[in-house]
Amino acid sequence: MKMAKLLACALCVLSATAGTLRAYQLDYTLQAALNHSDNLNESVAAPISETTFIPRLDFNFKEEGSEVQAHATGALEYRDYLGNHFDNELRGQLAAVVNWIIAPRRLAFDFEDYAAIQPVNILASNSPGNQQQTNVVTLGPTLNFRLDPTWYGQADLRVSDSNASRSEDFNSVRVLGGLRGVKELNATDQLSANLEDQNVHFTGSSSEPDYDRYSAYARYRSKLADIDVDFALGYSWLDFSHTSSYSGLLARGDVAWRATPQSRFNFGFTRQYSDAANNLVVDPAVLIVNPIGGETSTGTAPVSSEVFLERRLNAGYLFQAERYSISVTPYYRKLDYQVDPALNQTAHGASFGASYRLRPLWTLALLATEETRDYNSIARRDEDLRIDLSLAHQLSRQWGARLDLVRNERNSSAAEQGFRENLAVLTVIFKR
Repeated sequence: MKMAKLLACALCVLSATAGTLRAYQLDYTLQAALNHSDNLNESVAAPISETTFIPRLDFNFKEEGSEVQAHATGALEYRDYLGNHFDNELRGQLAAVVNWIIAPRRLAFDFEDYAAIQPVNILASNSPGNQQQTNVVTLGPTLNFRLDPTWYGQADLRVSDSNASRSEDFNSVRVLGGLRGVKELNATDQLSANLEDQNVHFTGSSSEPDYDRYSAYARYRSKLADIDVDFALGYSWLDFSHTSSYSGLLARGDVAWRATPQSRFNFGFTRQYSDAANNLVVDPAVLIVNPIGGETSTGTAPVSSEVFLERRLNAGYLFQAERYSISVTPYYRKLDYQVDPALNQTAHGASFGASYRLRPLWTLALLATEETRDYNSIARRDEDLRIDLSLAHQLSRQWGARLDLVRNERNSSAAEQGFRENLAVLTVIFKR
C-alpha cells in the first residue's frame, strides 16, 4: 500500500499545482485486461497456469508555467490472480519531477519521485513471487546567483530517501550538495563546471559500509533545431567508512538527432560509479510504461546497497510515418561491483518494434526484445527473449480494444533456470 500512497501524493501535488496555473496537459488511459499465462511462475519444472484480471491507470502530466514546471509519467495497476496461486498485488511505476520557482532566477525547490517494480533476486525467474516495489524520493532547494551577463552560479542541496518493500539493504538516506558555475556560450550552448559531494547512509539491514561520493566534472549542453548534445567529463572518488576507497573517470554523453520530420537517431554512453537507487532515476520524457500484461520489471542491477562501475553504450533509431513506424534500440552494458564481485555482469541486447495501420481503425504491431547476460564470477549465462504480437481496434474516439499474443522465454546455463511462457492478453481501453 505504500506505493499507492506515494503515487497518490505525487498526483495530489501535481493536481494542486495545476489548479493554480492556466495551462497544463493531463492525458490518462483506463484499461481492463484479462491475462492468461501457461507458466506465470516461469518455471521449467512446475509451471503454473493462471488467469489474471488487471485494471490499470496510465497517466502523463505536463506543466510549463512561469512558477512551476512539472512532468510526471506513470502507471498504477491491480493484479487479481483468479486461480489464487499468488497473492493479489498492487504495482506502480512513476517518474515525476516538479520544479517550483520561488524567486525567479534566484531560488527554486525541486521534488522528484521514482518508483518501479524490481526483482528480489535477479538470478531467479521474474515470477510474481520474485517482485518488489522500490521507490526513491528526492527534494531540496537550488540557489542561483548571477556573476555577469553570461556567467551564473548554482548551489544545490538534495535529500533522498530510498526504500524497497523486501530488500532492506537497499534502504538509505542520501544528502547531496552541489556547486556549479555555468557559462552561457550563446543562445543554444552552455558549458558548466560542477562539484558534488554525496553522503550515503544505509538505514536497513545492510552490512555494506556507508560512504561519501565526490565528483568533479565539466558539462557541455547544446540544443539546436535538429540536434541535442549533452556531454560530461570528470572524475569521481568513493570513500567507504570501513573498507577500501575507489576512484575513476566519470564520462557521460547523449546525442539526439532529428534527421527528418519522420526519423530520429540517438546515441549515448556512460562510464560512472552507480548503484541500484541511481539506476531508478529516469527522465519522465523517456520513460516507457510497459503495456498491461507485459513485464513491469525495469531494473538492470540487483536491488541492494552495492556500488558498481557502470559502462554502457546505447543507440536508437525511430522512423514514424503516417501508417507505419519502426524502431531499433541496441545496447551494451557492463557492471563491475566494487565490494562483492559475485554478480558482475556483461550484457548486450536490443529491442525491435514495428507497427502498421491495416485500416483507419486497425493497427498490427510487433515488439521483440532480447538480452544476453554473462555472470563471469559464477560461470552463468542467461538469454532472455520476448516477442509480443498485438492487434488493436479503435472502437470510437475514446474506446478501444487490443489483443496481445506473447512468447516469453529464457535460456540459461544454470540448471532449472530456463523457462518457456505463452501469454494471451485481451484489453479494453478508455483513453482521455
